[in-house]
Amino acid sequence: MKKKCIGCGIDIQTHDDKAPGYLPEKVYIEKGDPVCKRCFRIKNYGSYVPVDIKDEDYKNEVRKTLKKMDAVLFVVDIIDFEGSFDKEVLDLIRDKKIIIAVNKIDLIPDKKHPSEVANWIKERADKERLNVLDYAVLSVKQNYGVNGVVRKLKYFFKNGGDIAVVGTTNVGKSSLINGLFAGKNFVTVSKYPGTTLKTIKNKIPGTELTIYDTPGIIPRGRISDMVCEECNLKLVPSNEISRKTFKMKKDRVLFLGGLVMLKVLTDDELKPIFSVFAAKDVNFHETNEDRVEMLMGEHVGEILVPPCGECKDEYLALEKKTEVWEVEDGEELVFKGLGWISVKRGPLKVEVTLPKQAVIVKRAAFIMPKR
Repeated sequence: MKKKCIGCGIDIQTHDDKAPGYLPEKVYIEKGDPVCKRCFRIKNYGSYVPVDIKDEDYKNEVRKTLKKMDAVLFVVDIIDFEGSFDKEVLDLIRDKKIIIAVNKIDLIPDKKHPSEVANWIKERADKERLNVLDYAVLSVKQNYGVNGVVRKLKYFFKNGGDIAVVGTTNVGKSSLINGLFAGKNFVTVSKYPGTTLKTIKNKIPGTELTIYDTPGIIPRGRISDMVCEECNLKLVPSNEISRKTFKMKKDRVLFLGGLVMLKVLTDDELKPIFSVFAAKDVNFHETNEDRVEMLMGEHVGEILVPPCGECKDEYLALEKKTEVWEVEDGEELVFKGLGWISVKRGPLKVEVTLPKQAVIVKRAAFIMPKR
């Protein structure tokens, strides 16, 4: 019987050191629970090791696993909620019993009680007609709420069961699973997308619950997936996110790094006020309309970051679109995989320029900005 890497789930092989699952034959023979060369480098050196596996392969692996599952632990990122509460993932799990685990509560700029977060997400889940058993609001990084997930699983599945952990990349699935096993670090944890290659199963000690870690799905429309790996990391917040409040006149332009450009169209007498939320490495730059061409031509990758100097040309070459959005008081305009703007005093009418494949979502405000 073939051995599998306990870190990423791939079949171990000893003949091709450039292919996934490679392990020297001597180590393969000696190791009872092997870790492939790729996972070893990720765990010990933080190295990014790309693999030639397509997004559809990951989805097919998740589909195959879900067929035999009793329930799903669906992990979402509260900071990039629209990028993780993704329709492709929802369609995969729609007919399953679900517990929604809401991660990264520690990164929310304003303090929110877990019940507020759960209620806000419940409205979205109800609209999608998901069969949600319960919600768990947590911070895997701070080990807050992880034990509560185990308690919920024991409560709903007293006689045991098979539970698939499902979610998009970079939501903290693998970190949560290691937390469920008291930090034993069974599976490889990395901020780089595509770390888990195949489904990995482990039994929670003292229970009849078997947890299946599935590969993360890369959803369509996330700006973070349109830049290089290093810039991708900068767009996935690991600390409290940045917030800056603006009161901009008509025709003034705001850059969110070199990724998204907003031009204010609201008449000056209305004086809209809005706040912008994004990872701390995203530069916010306000300017006059007549300086836009110069900034785009000379300063993307320098003043306007991300993207970095390495991936700016590739990003700028992406086909762009321009859309006009009007956002009222108490609404937010979200750019999947980047951040959002929240309107305190509206209406705010903006012309948005960004890659054609990027997805924009307007929603009820999660965080009301301060003046």
